[in-house]
Amino acid sequence: MFLLVIFMCALLLWAVRSQRVDPFIVSINNITGQWTTLDHSHKNGPIEYTALGSLQQSVLGNFVANWFTISGDDAANERMWKTCERRDDCGTNATRPYGDTTCALYCASGGELFARLIKDIVPGYQLRVANGERWVVDKAQIQMQPAGEINENGGTWRVLATIQSNINGDMTVIGFAKIVRNIDSYPLTLGYYVADFNAYKIGE
Repeated sequence: MFLLVIFMCALLLWAVRSQRVDPFIVSINNITGQWTTLDHSHKNGPIEYTALGSLQQSVLGNFVANWFTISGDDAANERMWKTCERRDDCGTNATRPYGDTTCALYCASGGELFARLIKDIVPGYQLRVANGERWVVDKAQIQMQPAGEINENGGTWRVLATIQSNINGDMTVIGFAKIVRNIDSYPLTLGYYVADFNAYKIGE
């Protein structure tokens, strides 16, 4: 028994010393609501949540939530799907109140992707609006994982989200997004935007 007690004490001491805390700083932009993490170095290698990956996840998470939002307010839908001026509406001088989604999709999308949204996706959304359907995505429940190498120029991400519909119930979708960087055209997100996005409904 005495040896067992000594062994358990040694095991407990080893477990406590093996624990490691990796603090990092989260910075939130008061104007845009975007958040980033400030990375740091230590002897055990990089932390799991790098500033690079976190910023891309922030851009993608907001994009996915907005892409799958159908509001009960027609004016809110028009603001979300509005075709805007990139320099005036998406630049550093384009300040809006927190929660205002005016130009949100335009300012987070590449030109070709936004054109596809307007041509192929929005007409279907408008039919749903006419039928009284509403969609909302809980951003806290969106799951994102890299689908390849993530670097300072962007990368490919796999995303899983649940759309809550007032008519059809919950719908789970899996999507793949290509994140690209262009600091001149997308300054509010340090240059990151969604260049391509495809999503598919899974399950029932």
